[in-house]
Amino acid sequence: MVNSYYYNGNQYIPRDSNNSYKGYILASLASGAILSAMPTFSKPFSKQLVKEHNQNHLYKDAFENSIKTSGLAEKGVSIVPAQYLGGMSDEVCGLNAYYQPSTKKIVINTDKISIAGFHEAGHAMNDITGKLGKFLSKLRWPGRYAAGLLGTIALFSTPKPEEAPRNGLDIIRDNAGKLAFACMLPTVFEEGMASYKGIKLAKASGLTKPLINNMKKLYAKALLTYIGHASLTGLAVGAAGMIMEKFTRPKKVETDDIFLFG
Repeated sequence: MVNSYYYNGNQYIPRDSNNSYKGYILASLASGAILSAMPTFSKPFSKQLVKEHNQNHLYKDAFENSIKTSGLAEKGVSIVPAQYLGGMSDEVCGLNAYYQPSTKKIVINTDKISIAGFHEAGHAMNDITGKLGKFLSKLRWPGRYAAGLLGTIALFSTPKPEEAPRNGLDIIRDNAGKLAFACMLPTVFEEGMASYKGIKLAKASGLTKPLINNMKKLYAKALLTYIGHASLTGLAVGAAGMIMEKFTRPKKVETDDIFLFG
């Protein structure tokens, strides 16, 4: 005889610990498989960035001068040529650049990827000259941590019937995927703002239209990377929650299932 209980006039079969274990394993595998696709979104950006190495000289002087002419240098922003830093492989040094808000330094290999420097200057402008950009920048890491926490919550069991009253944790768990995606949006918006401001800075520096168009394509691919990461994060968390719900939420007994009891 299968134990069951009634809620709101309907009969339910509770799930056992074996179902929870199976659900956890499948949910973990599914979310991991989804997240493993993240590198595919960065490939178009990485490939074009490598191609731009040959044209670096066309961007380098304009980028370095733009830090001065934009007023960023007066506000303490400086460039740290990554090619002179120790402990970095040539590959990493040629594909990565970043802005450090705490030191107001743009770390970049100016001998290879000066085209990316305008974007990092855009981050500096977000941090120093724009309230919205600074606010979004401060939400980046809290948003990522929150998305990770939501992934953990999605792996919780769902012992209540679907029609039972929902408390705060239930609502969060039921919408974990959407919330995880939302937590990643500040990063997406801040990156987009940095690219927009970087392109304006490049135009003001006197770069030719073909170079500006090239930069727009590169920055669009970079933004696609962040949009892809946000989407896959939300999808991975949502999939984990759906699988756990399938395996752990009490099963409603339909008319055709009555023969199971007696």
